[in-house]
Amino acid sequence: MNWVFGDSHAGKFGGDDRFKLVGPPAPTAWGLASEKAKSESLFMLQMMLHFAEDGDTVLFVLGEIDCRVHIYRQSIIQKREANEIIFDVVERYGRVVKDVRDHNPVNVAVLDVPPAVKQPNVYMVDYYGTRDQRAEIARRFNIVLRDWCEKNEICFIEIYDRLTDERGWLKDEYAEDEVHVSGFVVPFVVQQLEQCF
Repeated sequence: MNWVFGDSHAGKFGGDDRFKLVGPPAPTAWGLASEKAKSESLFMLQMMLHFAEDGDTVLFVLGEIDCRVHIYRQSIIQKREANEIIFDVVERYGRVVKDVRDHNPVNVAVLDVPPAVKQPNVYMVDYYGTRDQRAEIARRFNIVLRDWCEKNEICFIEIYDRLTDERGWLKDEYAEDEVHVSGFVVPFVVQQLEQCF
């Protein structure tokens, strides 16, 4: 069984019989490590692992919300470079991913975040980056996440390059709506998971 744990971007796997989708409302990569997160994502992850069987695969799909909403905002609030915030988020997210791998008899993989999407600042947050700023954050996030996965021997699934135009934006033909990638990517993810495991 392939379990997909993540935010709404994990939804693209929901219509495929090869995947069982689990995800609280709007979890973030940062919040995954917090028992006090509003999404209760850590609790839901623990529940999912209770039902996972030996040899199952868990695919983590988190980070897009961090890249779209939180990283730029926190760089302004904390007066720190976005790269520093990215490293903090990836390290914190990675600790949970590695803990799942090290303490459960499951295979673990991480999906990169998609390119910058069209959605404007619908949540009216302070310091919402431009699409170009968000594109650069997503690009950098994926580099740091890939490096972390390689260093920790975690399967890293890459779809970003297939979906990205020259500006670092999500290509229109792969967009399901203003914020989500279409199910087009599922076969590429399946292929890479088979190569890892």
